[in-house]
Amino acid sequence: MEKIQELTGMDAGTISKYAHILAVAFVMFGVGASYITMLVGVAYPTFQSFLALESDGADDDKQWLTYWVCFGVFNIVDQFAGFILAWIPFYYFLKLIFLVALFHPATRGAEKMYTWYILPIMEKYEKQIEEVEKKVSDSINDAVHNAEDMARKVTGREKDE
Repeated sequence: MEKIQELTGMDAGTISKYAHILAVAFVMFGVGASYITMLVGVAYPTFQSFLALESDGADDDKQWLTYWVCFGVFNIVDQFAGFILAWIPFYYFLKLIFLVALFHPATRGAEKMYTWYILPIMEKYEKQIEEVEKKVSDSINDAVHNAEDMARKVTGREKDE
């Protein structure tokens, strides 16, 4: 950063401001839009999450955990509907604005999204989710036991008891 400051004669804040403007312009014109959007949606929140883990208070932990829940839900929707959403003009620009609104301290959008949308849906379908979770867990355990039995038969080893 110091070399860039020396070459340009600008302070770090000005360089950062121009870098943000350039990144937003790239996203708007579709140049590396998916990479820049994912970088902003993951890199900064990851750094802040590390800081939150090392801090004494629990408020920032909750904020960043809530962000990651909302980010995960958004990514699930994006993965399944992304091929449709990508046809929306300036989709990555809108996605970038949405992700920044989720984590920005002034908006605390993740807390609002979680409280207004995700939590009520989770509460409504909690029993069904638990049932599915149990079925999946049981299926995985059965598969692991079957794989262990097959491995014992193939290797000729008896069950350790």
